[in-house]
Amino acid sequence: MSNLINPPRILILATTASMIEQFNMHNIMILKSLGVKVHVGTNFEEPGNITQKKSSEFRQKLEKMDVTCHQVDFLRGVGNHKQNKKALVEVISVIKENKISGIHAHSPLGGIIGRRAAHKTNTKIIYTTHGFQFFKHGRIRDWLIFFPVELFYSKWTDAIITINKQDYDCAKHMFAKRQYYIPGVGTDILDSLSTSDESKESLRKEVRAKLGIADDEYLIISVGELNNNKNHETVIKAISKLNNPKIKYVIAGIGKKRKQLTSLIQQLGLSSQIKLLGYQDDLNGLYYAADLNAFISKREGLGLGGLDGVARGVYIIGTMNTGMADYIVNNDIGILIDDPVNVQEVSDAINISMHRKHNKKSLEFLKKFDYSFVDKTMQDIYRKEFLGQ
Repeated sequence: MSNLINPPRILILATTASMIEQFNMHNIMILKSLGVKVHVGTNFEEPGNITQKKSSEFRQKLEKMDVTCHQVDFLRGVGNHKQNKKALVEVISVIKENKISGIHAHSPLGGIIGRRAAHKTNTKIIYTTHGFQFFKHGRIRDWLIFFPVELFYSKWTDAIITINKQDYDCAKHMFAKRQYYIPGVGTDILDSLSTSDESKESLRKEVRAKLGIADDEYLIISVGELNNNKNHETVIKAISKLNNPKIKYVIAGIGKKRKQLTSLIQQLGLSSQIKLLGYQDDLNGLYYAADLNAFISKREGLGLGGLDGVARGVYIIGTMNTGMADYIVNNDIGILIDDPVNVQEVSDAINISMHRKHNKKSLEFLKKFDYSFVDKTMQDIYRKEFLGQ
């Protein structure tokens, strides 16, 4: 088989190492199973929502898997002209020096720079959008800025992969040769659904004891980077407005807003109710310990931190007009709010949630988000797009 003699070389590209680590390990394994030589291009030095130590360990893990790693000096967000140009030159160099035959790009900036590089080098490219920056009923400013950019770069795209239905409907009106919808990036849904109630209760008690949460206290969790988009600040203000000392709140994640959030917690006199846990390797116990998952991001492609909580039986407050609408399909699962920065709306949703319980019988539909289904779909896409099968 010619692939084994001269295997295709595929570059997985993303702005941060955390995006590779959290969303692309299964993609790497799928490509390797197809006989592909995998390269990864990302910023390992400023790795996103994982620690520098974790990033270094992750790079070593990839190299042990015979994945070739390339440091690309991406900035986060939209970057700036000078640094984006530098990153473009670096990506083009990786493509040429390693005879890359295909690219799978992620994140808005990674998608733009990846597609520019692919266009300049005549390299095939797939782009996975983890949530367009514009969305139904979103800000007009975002539509005016980001929609024309995505529309233009779709001309240089062989295939767009979307992970929620709203983005898929939008992608169908763009210029990419092909559009695919997959339900998320995959997670361990089946394992979560099959975990016994006894195991869940045991882990719940253990983690709540470690956190110092009493049986009669109501634990809210949020999982995600401490940044503006994840919107932890509004949850903190909503808890202050409720003025209920039985409500406890923990946030798992790192980020640039830690000092600002700490200051807000102290200012509102909530230090005894709210804890910033930092980076957490294992979130399983935290989900089982929680009574509510507050996941009110301003923008989300799907919101894995929300989906994982739902699969573990945690009631959720999510944001309408995001990918969360694909799994928060009724009030038995959670509440979708219109305005994630409206403190009154969020506090009302918390208050309602305290009197509801997750209906676990309604979770069978979540199986489509499991790795077993998503990985099979991705394998078919890779076969078609990169191997011509």
